[in-house]
Amino acid sequence: MLTTIQNLPDNSRIWIFPADRKLSPAESSELLALLDSYLTGWEAHHVPVSASRELKYDQFVIIAADPQVTAPSGCSIDDMTRAIKSLSQKFGVDFFNPMKVFYRVRGEVNVVSRAEFKTLAANSEVDASTIVFDNSLVTLGSYRSGKWEIAAGQSWHKALLPQAVVV
Repeated sequence: MLTTIQNLPDNSRIWIFPADRKLSPAESSELLALLDSYLTGWEAHHVPVSASRELKYDQFVIIAADPQVTAPSGCSIDDMTRAIKSLSQKFGVDFFNPMKVFYRVRGEVNVVSRAEFKTLAANSEVDASTIVFDNSLVTLGSYRSGKWEIAAGQSWHKALLPQAVVV
């Protein structure tokens, strides 16, 4: 059961799937149409899931589901994950690499490995104030409250930054 993300409550469960590259406008349109088709029929134990999607910056697929209507089950989450994997193959992007760091510099989204981000931090090319994307969020409320795009020093990314020298 497809709805708009604005209609879902803050306690809705979210999944964020970051693509390792920006999609073209044509790819973005096709991806959204395919997501809409999938989510219209998404079910948990034969009961429709009230769900929505967003595509942010032509790179981040965000799926949200209202647990007050129908809480997605393990099987339905697995099915949704398979659908996203299929889209990964169709568009030639990787939505599932947890070792990638997504961050913003001068308005542009950048993608690097965790090791590369550490090197960038060691070279002072990124720091605690660099905006990163915390794709591990699980509730729509945390996404809405600004915890998705956050300074690296305020997220789990701070573990990738050099530690201050204690004298």
